Amino acid sequence: MASFCRKPKLLSYLQGILEIVNITSYTQRHERNLEKIRALLVNPADRICYEKNIWNLGVIDNIDFKEATFGYGNIFDVTRGNSHATLRMLFQFQLSDKLPNIIDETKENQQIFGPNFFSLQTLNVFNSVFKKLLKYDKNTLMHCSDFDENDIRNQIMLHFEVGCNFPPPNVIILNARDPPSTDSAVHECLKMYLDEINIEDKYIHIAADEAIYRRDISYCKKNEKVKMILDQWHTNKDMMSALITIFLGYGIFNMAGILGVRFLDKLEKGVDFRATSKLLASTLVWNPMGIFKLQHESLKAFSPLFPVAGKSNYARLVSHHLYHIENDPQIRAILCMAPSVNLTSYGHFLAYDEALELFGVKFVKQNVTRIPTDKEELKLKIKATQLEKERTDMLICDYINDSVQSSQPRHIQSRKVKIWELAHLLVDAFESANPFKHPIFEFCNNLNSQGIDKLFSAYDIGIKRLQRIVNQKILLTESYTTVGRRERNITRVTVADINKMRKMKEGERREDREIGRSRGKLRGRPRGRPRGRPRSRPRGRGRQRDINKGDEENAQSQ
Repeated sequence: MASFCRKPKLLSYLQGILEIVNITSYTQRHERNLEKIRALLVNPADRICYEKNIWNLGVIDNIDFKEATFGYGNIFDVTRGNSHATLRMLFQFQLSDKLPNIIDETKENQQIFGPNFFSLQTLNVFNSVFKKLLKYDKNTLMHCSDFDENDIRNQIMLHFEVGCNFPPPNVIILNARDPPSTDSAVHECLKMYLDEINIEDKYIHIAADEAIYRRDISYCKKNEKVKMILDQWHTNKDMMSALITIFLGYGIFNMAGILGVRFLDKLEKGVDFRATSKLLASTLVWNPMGIFKLQHESLKAFSPLFPVAGKSNYARLVSHHLYHIENDPQIRAILCMAPSVNLTSYGHFLAYDEALELFGVKFVKQNVTRIPTDKEELKLKIKATQLEKERTDMLICDYINDSVQSSQPRHIQSRKVKIWELAHLLVDAFESANPFKHPIFEFCNNLNSQGIDKLFSAYDIGIKRLQRIVNQKILLTESYTTVGRRERNITRVTVADINKMRKMKEGERREDREIGRSRGKLRGRPRGRPRGRPRSRPRGRGRQRDINKGDEENAQSQ
C-alpha cells in the first residue's frame, strides 16, 4: 500500500481502496528503506521457467533517465542530469514438441542478397490484390476507389500463414548492467545470460539493435553458445530512412506533402518512426510482423539498398545477420514459429525490440519512482520493477475488480482521401505528354535519363558490395579494405536543397516581373499603386496647402 501511495498516476485507484480498507502509513523515509530492502532481496532469475521446449530469447537495449527538474540556479547555464543503464529482458516462448522441418530451397548458385523466388511471388500477390480491389473495367474505364491501406493489408494477409500460434511468452526483466558504451560492458551482459539460464548443450539467442549487435560480433566468435539476431523494429526504421535517402530527388517529398506531411525536414530525419511507417506503408513499403518468411525474404531483397544509401554499418550487420540465418536451419525453424512477440491484442504482433521498448523501457520508466543518478541505486530499482508493479496490481485486482490493460484501442487518422488524391495526380502525370513537367515532379533534378539509369544500376552495385562484405568480414577470402565503404551510389537531394531551388525559382519569377514592369508588359495592378479612382489632390496636409494658397491669392489682389 505504501508503494501504491507513492505513484501519483494510480491515485484514482487508491481512492477506491481507501473506502474499503483502513490504511496506516509510515514516514516516507521508512518506506524508501523498505523498498530498498525488497530490491536487495529480490532475484529476477527465480521467474525463469525451466520446462521443456522453451525457447529463451534475450533482448538488450540502452535505457536512459533524466531528472525531473533542473538544479537550483540559472537553468540556461546547466543541463539536467541523466543516468544510463543496459536493460536486459528475457522472453520465454513455449514451442510445440517438434520443430517444423525446414527444407533448404536455396541452390548452390543462388545468392543471399537481392531478388528471390519468394519476393517475386509476393509481388504477384500484391498485384492480384490491387486488381481485385480496383475492379477495373476496360470498356468503361471505371474503377473502384472505396478502399484504403487497411483493406489492402487484410486481403494480403489472406495469402500468408501467420506464426505465433502459442500462448504469450513469459516476460522477465533481469538485472541491469552498465551502459552499453564499451565492448566489455556488452560482453558482460551476454555472460550474465549464460549464468542465469544455465545452458549446457543448448544455445541462447540475443536480439539487439545495430549499435549493440556490432559490439557482440567479436564475443560470438569466441563463444558459440550465443547467437545474435538483428532487431526488426530498428532495422525497419533504417529501411525507411534508406528509401527516403534514395528517392529524395525523385518526387517523394512532393508526394509526402500531398499526403498531408507538414514538416518535411522531420520526415527526412525519421524523427517519428510510427508516423513515417504509416506514410510509407500506404505508398512504398509494407513489412508486417508475425510472418518470418515474408520478413526474412523481404530483407534479403531490400538489403542491397543499404550500401547504396550510404548506410555502411547496417550494410555490414545485415550481411552478418542474413548469412548466419541462411546457414542455420535450427534458428530458421524457431523463427518460423515465433517471428514476433504476441503480447497485445489478437492479430497484432510486436518486433522483439519493439516489445522491449513497450514492456521494458516504458514499463520501467512508468513504475520507477525518484529517479536516482547513482548507477547502483538505478540498477536496484530496475531489478525490483516487476515486484513493485505486482504489489500494486494485486490491490487493484482484488479490491476494485479492475485489471491494468497493456493495450487500448487507438484512433488513427485515415489517409484514404489523400491517397486517392495522390493516385489521381499520378495518373494525370503519366497520361500527359511530358510527365516530368507535371507539378507533382517539381524540383526533381534526378528525373532525367542519367538519373533514372543511375537508379536502376544502383541495385546491382549494392548486391556486389554486400557480397564483398561477406567475403572480407565472414569468409575471409579477400583482404579487408575500407575504401569506398561509405560511398553513395545515388545523387542525394535534401530538404535544404529543395528549399534552395524553390527560393531560386521565386527569385527568377520576381526578376521576370521586374523586366515586364520595365517594358510595360506587366498585367494587373503594379505593386504600390493605390486602388480605386485617383484623388483630385495629393495625400497629406491638404488643409494647410489650401490655407497657404488662399494667403497667396489675397496678397496678389492687394
